[in-house]
Amino acid sequence: MRIIKGLNSTYKLKEMIKECYQEAQNHPFETYFFIVENPYVIEQLFFQYTHFLVNIEIMSWQQFLKQLIIENHLTNHYIISQTELVYHLRHILKEEDFACFNNKQPYPLIEKFIPLIKDYDLYQVSYDLQQMTSPKLKDFMHLYTSLINSLNDYTHLSLEDILQNCCFQSAKKHIYIEADHLYHKKRQNIIQQLHDFHDVTLFYTYHHDQRFENLPHHQFCQNAIEIDQPSTLTDSLFLQEKTVQPQEKAYTFVSATPYQETKKAVYTIAQMIIEEGWRYQDFVIVYPDSSYLSILKDTLDSAHLLHDILYVSSCQYEVSYQKVLSDLDKINEHDFHHIALALQQEELEHNYLDYFKSLENKLDHISTQEFRQFFQATYTFDHQERLQNQDHITVCTIDQLVLAKPKHIFFLGMNETIFPRTIKDTSLLLDEDIDFLRQNQIPTPLNTTEQLGLHHLDILKALVQPSLSMTFSYSQQTLSGEARLESSLYKQLQQFFEFIPLKDPDYLSNDDYYLQGGFLTEKSILNSHIHDYLETKNQPFPLSKELVEHLYSPTLSVSQIETYNKCPFLYFIQYGLGVYPLLENKLMPNELGSLVHYVLSINIDQEQNIDDLVNQYIQNHDDLQEKIKSSYIHQYFIKQLKQDLQTTLNVLKRQLSISEFHVFAKERKISNHILGIPFKGFVDRIDEYDNRIAIIDYKSSNKDIDLNLAMQGFNIQMLLYLKMVTEKYHKDPAAVLYFNTKKRILSTENALSEAVNEEDFYKQYRFGGYVIDDETHQNIHALDPTFDKRSDIINVTYVKSRDEYKGQLLTLSQLTKLFKEIEKHIHDLHTQITAGHIAIMPKGSDHKSTHTLVNPCHYCPYHSVCNFDVFYNDYQLVEFLDVEKILGGENNAV
Repeated sequence: MRIIKGLNSTYKLKEMIKECYQEAQNHPFETYFFIVENPYVIEQLFFQYTHFLVNIEIMSWQQFLKQLIIENHLTNHYIISQTELVYHLRHILKEEDFACFNNKQPYPLIEKFIPLIKDYDLYQVSYDLQQMTSPKLKDFMHLYTSLINSLNDYTHLSLEDILQNCCFQSAKKHIYIEADHLYHKKRQNIIQQLHDFHDVTLFYTYHHDQRFENLPHHQFCQNAIEIDQPSTLTDSLFLQEKTVQPQEKAYTFVSATPYQETKKAVYTIAQMIIEEGWRYQDFVIVYPDSSYLSILKDTLDSAHLLHDILYVSSCQYEVSYQKVLSDLDKINEHDFHHIALALQQEELEHNYLDYFKSLENKLDHISTQEFRQFFQATYTFDHQERLQNQDHITVCTIDQLVLAKPKHIFFLGMNETIFPRTIKDTSLLLDEDIDFLRQNQIPTPLNTTEQLGLHHLDILKALVQPSLSMTFSYSQQTLSGEARLESSLYKQLQQFFEFIPLKDPDYLSNDDYYLQGGFLTEKSILNSHIHDYLETKNQPFPLSKELVEHLYSPTLSVSQIETYNKCPFLYFIQYGLGVYPLLENKLMPNELGSLVHYVLSINIDQEQNIDDLVNQYIQNHDDLQEKIKSSYIHQYFIKQLKQDLQTTLNVLKRQLSISEFHVFAKERKISNHILGIPFKGFVDRIDEYDNRIAIIDYKSSNKDIDLNLAMQGFNIQMLLYLKMVTEKYHKDPAAVLYFNTKKRILSTENALSEAVNEEDFYKQYRFGGYVIDDETHQNIHALDPTFDKRSDIINVTYVKSRDEYKGQLLTLSQLTKLFKEIEKHIHDLHTQITAGHIAIMPKGSDHKSTHTLVNPCHYCPYHSVCNFDVFYNDYQLVEFLDVEKILGGENNAV
């Protein structure tokens, strides 16, 4: 066997082509095979030397294997289908015992297992279960072995598997093989078997040095013949310490996002085609990962440039596919055989009928609900279409770039961790496992360093392709706004190329043309909308008085006034138009909050089983029940919620047992007038002591009262409820408190064997909010009669040296002034509501922490409606008031 090496893959390939052509010409009655990754390109290279190929066959490795199978009369062997593979793996997972693999939801696991199993098979990885300590690796080898044992002698995982141990004794062939990606053990076995009877030449992109790109082929090239044409790139790329002088020129540009980057590349190509007369086929765009592909396709299509990107239509949108899913709800069968027979009676396309016919002989039990998952996992016949254009732009990844003649090449996405990509040690076999297996002479996959080397090799091969020009680009951030950096490769390429900034193209898409101030006369409606937009500066017109009366309820809730305070336009969309976001199939915070409130309201002063209460609540709410039933994650979450509720109730009951306050009312509706404006509300809990009232609100997150923001209309709900309740029942205010029901994690430096200090635990469940204090301090003592220095129930501390209480305290005088400030703000907001003001003007702050508290935009579902424009829409900034001066006395807010 002859092995050829050399890092200049383009030069080496051309030399092999010339040799093959000359040998075939000299021996016209002998057959020559040229096995390569891209036969079409290699065929073009051959045609540079001859106009016809008589005794030379150019094909891919897979095509070559299929021909060998036919020659060796192995046509009764076949490759296992995806459906059969999933069926066998499902059966094994359900019938056999595994330490790590969960058989309740096998299909996500199987989806991950299938490529791993095929890799294991190609690499011939086979280790004794006793050799590995990892339960996960033992389980996987158990699964792999069981699968192999379940297949008959004619069923295989790969074409290579069919040809193992095959004798290739036939008329002598001359076989040239481009072997850079044929490093798997089974492929090497076939190559060795071919060598026993035929003239085999392998060529690898390799040079004997310690760069990563040479590691994958080190074991194959020990006695190789070097055919190479060294260049600065092949000698020095990926050698960080080596400095070289630029030898050639290349273009470069930087864009804000991948979308802008793609557009600049595409419209530069369009301009070169129109102005300079280039053809589509003179251009190649190399993209780094799948995130670029849809952007490229849309941009090329919008620019009317022909390309070779596949058009894919998912089978999930076919009538037959959806009919199968709906019919499964009506079928009352319990095994593959009968379900498949029932579905064959339906009016479905032939592909579907053939699929169900293949399942007729499967006898395993399966519910129709699980069959739905099986069908979705195995019926994956998406329709793919490539436009048949002789002249088109080539769009490919770095490992697919092979050119027969020089072209203009655009390398997109040269960002750190993207291009070159990051390869992590996260596969089933970790590097340490691979080292262990190799020590025991067991074939293994490539480790992470070798995988990175293969990626580096693909980059090097791409950079030595014949080119008319090369352009390198990267984006500064993702489409979601996350920052990106240029890659180390991009920086290193500046040593090999003199980078010339690429000019902005004159040819623009309609979008870009309009963004630069242009107008197309035929777009009259669009032009009118843009004119109106510029005139109004993206602000809606105020509502008329009649429309306000028609849209808005005369009675306000506090949450409504708080919403208007955050953003008038948000209030208009939500409470005026009644537009609400679509419900998602996940547990929503308001659903869980209602469930928690229900359990706490019943059990705070009673003793009922929490499991029963939660289950009863879920049964009474169909939507919630369906969500939980359809998801194991939701079921686990509810299980955890039940446990957390037990802890929460223990804490709340302890607080009540210590406090002199007792529960006066639960889940109480209240209504009252504030400045003549009718308000309504709902209080979670009202506690009473003597003639004093404390109101308590249960929250699923940490919440408190910021007095500065409260005077500006934020988080005023509980303060207004306190005012409404005390006025309704003619009581004195004692406290306005928040209780966070979320589970706490106690951080401690004590050893695990040491007992946890109960006080430290309960302190984490202190109430938020404020206590109303007077000179007698009766409210403090009544809420927590036991504390000495700092209460673990309320946020109050006693300073013995000064004989005073500090913390979240308000005097009656301060509370009265606070109410007046809030009422004044409510009056202003109500005036604006009734005047019809619906400005797109959300609250904000120059201080990041405050902005997070007051700005509603981050989680707002109506962004696509308001189209907040940074050029025309401003945040209404909150003020930083002098709380102590306004309220009087000492500001004790903590």
